[in-house]
Amino acid sequence: MSFDLAVWFESGRVSAADATRTYVRLCEKDRAGAGVVENEGVDAFHRELTGRFPELSSTADDGPEVESSPWAAGLDVSAAHVIMPMSWSRADETAPEVVALAGRHGLVCFDPQAQVLHRPPAQRGTDALGLQPCVGLRVEDADPDVIERAVGRLSAENWFLILERSDGHFLQVGHGPNAGVSEGGFAVEHREGSPEHHYRCVLSERGQVAALFADYASGTTAWSVDARWDSLF
Repeated sequence: MSFDLAVWFESGRVSAADATRTYVRLCEKDRAGAGVVENEGVDAFHRELTGRFPELSSTADDGPEVESSPWAAGLDVSAAHVIMPMSWSRADETAPEVVALAGRHGLVCFDPQAQVLHRPPAQRGTDALGLQPCVGLRVEDADPDVIERAVGRLSAENWFLILERSDGHFLQVGHGPNAGVSEGGFAVEHREGSPEHHYRCVLSERGQVAALFADYASGTTAWSVDARWDSLF
């Protein structure tokens, strides 16, 4: 089993749900149904990518070539898309480079494991929210559904999540003993500017955490969860 990423061109902003449908069609070899179009950025991306991480040769086995490569198999390439199967052991170091490279070439990069679409800088809004999970890739322009799924994936191993605004304000959550709370509990912090505006609360229900993150993503100042917020200043 591999960790996969897919890259293609979108002329405008699309949702992660739309990207999921495109990815499925590409995996089914249905380019027409996927709706992807040829773009010079795809070819430039592929050249730069394979210059940095050469594709496996057709005779590659379990020898040094495979051990030194991030690829788990051959790339699926056309003039309109690239699908990259990575070894899980190399994904942490290679996947962020792939996402960044796609952005530099004006392409979207889809992560089917988390159902997250990484958009190029030109398609991100000025109020884009950065989402940093404990496990997985950072998202520079997180949609509400992506944020909701990230909260749902919090676990003992994937135990924290940070949602950041471009001005440095943030909302973060830690789950369980790693965050200094009981098993199943959630420690939530938010900071609005200077240190004296840094607060913390402890919650027992995942739905409460999801509601707070939804509030924050929408830009509201009225917290929907009745909780005791203690100053950390």
